[in-house]
Amino acid sequence: MATQGFNIKLNGIIGLIFLVMMFVGLFFLAKGLFTVLTWAAPVLIVGALIINYKTIINYLRFVLSLLQRNPLSGIITIILSVIGFPILSGVLFGKAILDRKVKKLVQAHQAREQGEFVEYEEVIPPKKENTLDLPPLEKEPPAPKAKDNRYEDLF
Repeated sequence: MATQGFNIKLNGIIGLIFLVMMFVGLFFLAKGLFTVLTWAAPVLIVGALIINYKTIINYLRFVLSLLQRNPLSGIITIILSVIGFPILSGVLFGKAILDRKVKKLVQAHQAREQGEFVEYEEVIPPKKENTLDLPPLEKEPPAPKAKDNRYEDLF
């Protein structure tokens, strides 16, 4: 019985050590990602401005309207935007790319509705030359009815 109690305690300690090591690894992974985003943040903001400047303008309008409606939430949003600037720059860059793609899709849809031609490749199925020439089907005469068949009378 003593060995079983020792195994349970040992398994718990090993599990706890593994959990702590996993959290330490996640911390260093997040720290490394945040460091890379810190160095890339200015490039990402400039890229977002070049791709679609309206995305950043809309974010600033959102923060200002939030500041006017609810000053406490606006101040918290500004503080979080400054602290999380590297992450915010990555999100705004991704949103600028998505906004540009959506704009292109909307323009293509409007062009289709206006009747402008869209380039496409016509696919023609191959001709079937090996067809079977079958004689027409002959109709079979109906089977004679039995005199006392109540089941057939239902139909």
